[in-house]
Amino acid sequence: MSTRGALWLLTFALVLAGPTAAAGQNKGGTLRGAFASDPPTLDPAQATDTTSSAIIRQMFDTLVELDETLKPVPALADRWTVSKDQKIYTFMLRPGVRFHHGRELRASDVKFSFERGAKGKRPWVFEKIVGAKEFLRGQAAEIRGIRVVDDRTVEITLERSFAPFLYLMAYDAASIVPREEAARRGAEFASHPVGTGPFRLGSWRRDDQVVLEAFREHFRGAPYLDRIVFRVIPAEITRFNEYKTGHLDYTDIPTGHCRAVQRDPVLKYEVAIWPILGTQAMRFNVERPPFNDRRIRQAIGHAIEPQAIVGGLLEGCVVAGKGILPPAMPGFNPSMAGPVFDPDHARRLLAEAGFPGGKGLGPLVFSYNTGDLNQRIAEVLQAQLKGIGITLELRRLDWAAHIKLVDEGGAGFFRQGWIADYPDPENFLTVLFHSRNVGAAGNTSRYRNPALDRLLDEADQMAPGPARFKRYQEAEQIVLNDAVISLYHYTSRALIKPYVKGLERSPLSSAPEFLAPLRKVWLDR
Repeated sequence: MSTRGALWLLTFALVLAGPTAAAGQNKGGTLRGAFASDPPTLDPAQATDTTSSAIIRQMFDTLVELDETLKPVPALADRWTVSKDQKIYTFMLRPGVRFHHGRELRASDVKFSFERGAKGKRPWVFEKIVGAKEFLRGQAAEIRGIRVVDDRTVEITLERSFAPFLYLMAYDAASIVPREEAARRGAEFASHPVGTGPFRLGSWRRDDQVVLEAFREHFRGAPYLDRIVFRVIPAEITRFNEYKTGHLDYTDIPTGHCRAVQRDPVLKYEVAIWPILGTQAMRFNVERPPFNDRRIRQAIGHAIEPQAIVGGLLEGCVVAGKGILPPAMPGFNPSMAGPVFDPDHARRLLAEAGFPGGKGLGPLVFSYNTGDLNQRIAEVLQAQLKGIGITLELRRLDWAAHIKLVDEGGAGFFRQGWIADYPDPENFLTVLFHSRNVGAAGNTSRYRNPALDRLLDEADQMAPGPARFKRYQEAEQIVLNDAVISLYHYTSRALIKPYVKGLERSPLSSAPEFLAPLRKVWLDR
């Protein structure tokens, strides 16, 4: 799909999002959705996946949030100021905000939550704050750049200006938690979360369902829905059938059914497809043999033909991946080019690496998480690599086990998609490939390149504009040449019942794991 086509779809998606909640809309009822797997955690400091995020974003609030146009707007902070040098942010909290257990929000909760979050799975959200690095190294008891001015004011000082800082303040890891509950629960906070969000945890039956109940004391007022039920249904065709029989209010479109539902006389009116800020990729742990040899990585890249997946399995309902950044991302460059399909060149690279025809290489393990589509993609890759003499052994794990294996460096060749936390190239390139983020912080490829680090550091500090994007594009091409294979860019492909109203469909939302504010949803039955 062309960039122009993607942007048209984006505009169309925002129109589809429909009106926001207003007086006279129906109150009550239950919204019913489903995930392919259980969320690994409900602790915003520990979440790294969209399944967890889809639930966390309903139970917790952040200082700011992104609206359907991806603009930062007030949330727990009703206003803020920024210093002339763009380094000091002062947030004024709304009065009367309460946590689910009843206590009123204070600025000290913000400081506690950020310091707690900095020690979690996404330290990069906070590392730009003065004193964060010393805190993370255990050289300081607090992050000195986070200052509680009074009960309703918190001041955050950055080491240097950072254009997308307000986006970070809208990210899951920056959710505000009550100190006493987090301290009392410890690791159990992940299954007994307490936030300020419009929904609170009702129940969680592992591998079965998560139920959220309306929090009627939410600072914006009670949500329209009484509850949300997220069932765990691993098989996409089962989710599809549950939707058709009226047991789900929205679902993903199963692999191989995209064209069929668009032709179906009933379902075609319930189809929603829109581009999102995400990419499906094959990644290597470059520290593990044989993937520490660039020639092996490139050979695999030249042996894979993404079109068999894009045009075959996914019926052209996604965008073929040329680069890492998706078309809807600011700074996207359609001229990016990863390895082209060239089996002969792949064989030459294997021979140069000492494995002619794959001899002596042995089976390579490819790790991926449970899901019908991931299974079928893995089988396509297995068949394509067999064509150059590489035997691929498939290792399928549930999501929690897969991400643990990947984060800890136990996988050599693995599937890992990425959906942006905020609409800026830094969130893709710096988070995923800067050497300081090696491991669970994002750089699961364990890729280290000083030249790349310098480019990213420079771009991260620049003011918004074409010059900044150019730096990121240079960095993107380095990574494409060296460390990652992009298969395709995500689109959300959903079926949504016509009575579901107010469900935003921004480029940050994926189906069925909508990252939209479900407080705005009502059921027009």
